Amino acid sequence: MKKALLYVLCSLICNTAISQNIMNVEQHSFKSTTYKETRSFRVALPVSAYPNVKYNILFVLDADYTFDIIASNAIYLQTFDYIPPTAVVAIDYSTPGNRNDVGYDLSNNCLDSSGKLFYNYINTDLAREINKILPTSGFYTLVGHSYTASYLNYYIDAGNDYIKSYILFSPEDMGQLPRFETNYKTNVPCIRIITAMDDTDARKSFGQSLYETFHEKHYDVKLKTIKADHMSIIPAGIMEALTGLYDKYYNIDSIYNIIEQTDTSLWEIFSTINESNKNLYNQELPISGSYISAFLWTAIQRNEKESIDKLRIFYKNALMNEESDPNALGVMGDLMNKLGLLEEADYFLDRCLARYKKLKQEHETLYWRKVYALNVLPKLGQYKKAWKLLEEGKKIYPDDKAIFSYYQGVLSIENNYLIKQGIEQMKFAISNPVILKNNFVEPEKAGELLKKGISMLEDVKHKNYEALRRSACFYINRF
Repeated sequence: MKKALLYVLCSLICNTAISQNIMNVEQHSFKSTTYKETRSFRVALPVSAYPNVKYNILFVLDADYTFDIIASNAIYLQTFDYIPPTAVVAIDYSTPGNRNDVGYDLSNNCLDSSGKLFYNYINTDLAREINKILPTSGFYTLVGHSYTASYLNYYIDAGNDYIKSYILFSPEDMGQLPRFETNYKTNVPCIRIITAMDDTDARKSFGQSLYETFHEKHYDVKLKTIKADHMSIIPAGIMEALTGLYDKYYNIDSIYNIIEQTDTSLWEIFSTINESNKNLYNQELPISGSYISAFLWTAIQRNEKESIDKLRIFYKNALMNEESDPNALGVMGDLMNKLGLLEEADYFLDRCLARYKKLKQEHETLYWRKVYALNVLPKLGQYKKAWKLLEEGKKIYPDDKAIFSYYQGVLSIENNYLIKQGIEQMKFAISNPVILKNNFVEPEKAGELLKKGISMLEDVKHKNYEALRRSACFYINRF
């Protein structure tokens, strides 16, 4: 099973991220209890995200020149599931570009009065405000460059349990290594050091010294040298920094690789991976169509009855939330149909279309209307509802009206329902072969169904049979 088999649905899932802006940036202001004045910060979020997501937080220092490039890369990576859901927060200084707030004296590895205020501001005020506006996972990362990268060494040395990980771009050598006296017992931080190949020897040496110091203390630390200079290190190294930080994160690609390479039960794989992501990055696996497909569809293919039962119950419970991902609801409905659980299939597909309508995204319902109207509702005897769903599709997709006419023809002819109307719809579909082919329907197949429909009318000696037969032959002989 290859990723190309990510279940047919995944190729039809509305992946519109590429064609639209994938990032929103919002400015926030609040009254700081630390500074007794109004302070501001900016937050970058993906335009679309899984419902009920809890965000990891990426705090960015030197945000006046690093925020845009770091935020755009972080949003891109999570949009395509390379890293967990992440909100990028710009820690703005009191005066743009002025680093007096940092207040870190590298000569003695201590904070001055300004630095102590700033440290408290990040750990209390800013943390509190972020949690007011966003559901957060509790996994926080600080990013610094040059001077502020060395400033972050204080956080590490102080044993700050609030911050879980650090990205240090080209930390600055000021003649003295931090002491790193704290002995972590439970919350050992994750540290990623990114240095520039074309930077000064002193900076490269300092980065190496930091790495060795952290390594000796058994921290989760990695050092990466990038082809860049001191300032180009941010755009050149941010992808490496973020993917390196989340090098143990299981995304959909790595999950499929595991599934392909092992005979372990799908429920066991799911449980192990979910627990690992949760323990390392405070993120459970998303309740999305692609993940449901990876586990439940594969379990169905392998006929793993125990895994099917456990995964079905898990996802059924997870999708009870009113704000569930509509695509996940559709996938679940389709899979329930494949399991012969028609009432559950009806429930999930009905909710799927309702959610898309509520979100004003009905243009993404073509595939699910087809599945619901042709594969589920006829088995329940709900032909009228199925016909209506397809008729609504013509209004939503006026340029693809013919494909819905084809589906109506299929519904009629395969179920002996409104045969005359179905024949007329099929004739219209056949007259638009390009639209049929664009939707993976061969006009010849439509012609065969039309013949079948005409034969069904002959069987009941419909008075218009001969005229309809001649009409059908006209359309069929066009191919």
